Amino acid sequence: MKRNEFIKKSIAFGGIAVAGPVMAIPSGKSLTQGLFDPKVISEFVSAAHKSLEDTQKIIEAKPLLLNCASQLAKGDFETAIGGASHMGRRDIADFLVSKGARLDIFNYAFLGYDDFVRRLITDHPHLLNAPGPHGFTLLHHAEVGERKELAAWLEEKGLKKTFFKGVFG
Repeated sequence: MKRNEFIKKSIAFGGIAVAGPVMAIPSGKSLTQGLFDPKVISEFVSAAHKSLEDTQKIIEAKPLLLNCASQLAKGDFETAIGGASHMGRRDIADFLVSKGARLDIFNYAFLGYDDFVRRLITDHPHLLNAPGPHGFTLLHHAEVGERKELAAWLEEKGLKKTFFKGVFG
């Protein structure tokens, strides 16, 4: 292939690669069309703090809410499993996990995956002081999950607080 022919074909292909995805979006449709209303997400996350029955009803009606997150303050994101975890609601957390809820280090600390949490902290020490939903710490999650050995280990590593005040503004 000659140089000029290669350049022409490269430009043509590059234009298709860039314009193709944009052209595939139907005109007049918003990228946010069909998303859950933030109020619906907040209702679900709130239910997961306190009511297994309400959580089950909402998931039965709208299963795709399972991993949605509400934002209570700038940067303060919370999922239903996050709310159940920091409130010490093992029944709700177990239900959400059985439905496929995505877990994070705070959920692992609450649910008793002590070795996994230790490994994560050992490999990534900055996670020791990571704020969870609303500013609750790993120590808080270990304590409400009645993970006494993990709580003691976190304190030995230097985590003394159960809550980081003002972290989200």
